[in-house]
Amino acid sequence: MGEKKETVLPGNYAGTIKVSVRGRDYYVHTSAPMPMMPLEDLEKALENNRSILKTSQQQMRENFVKEAFEYAAPWLVNYDSPTQDAIQAHLNINMLIPLINLKGGQANFEKPETLNVQTRMELMRNIAEKSVFMDQLSAHNHVHTAIAMSFVLMVLLALVLL
Repeated sequence: MGEKKETVLPGNYAGTIKVSVRGRDYYVHTSAPMPMMPLEDLEKALENNRSILKTSQQQMRENFVKEAFEYAAPWLVNYDSPTQDAIQAHLNINMLIPLINLKGGQANFEKPETLNVQTRMELMRNIAEKSVFMDQLSAHNHVHTAIAMSFVLMVLLALVLL
């Protein structure tokens, strides 16, 4: 397994941050929101970044479908953009929630937002892959499988009885 590294000062998510995900390094530049930004704008930014994470998760899932089941050419499978967007959004959320609370708002971290950014990105990729496999399993027609298994059992029984 790869070594987990984040280049960031403790408690400071502003600046250029390096995040390694599945052997690839991503460099993301973040900056803190302006101190005089209204509370409503901070809350809107929080929701926007959470929406970016959901969109990135869906894009990772679509890319895995292309890669694993449609056998798309490698240059057509793009994990970099959704990963970069997700890293940016995760780091932004880590800056926004304390600011919202500092300004008198009420914002809480959702469970995945409490993870470090590298763990979160790897979790997002794993979830994308597992959900695709689960969809493939549930889409498999069980009636055809049951008929095929019954036929195999009858052939085996016939061979045993002869």
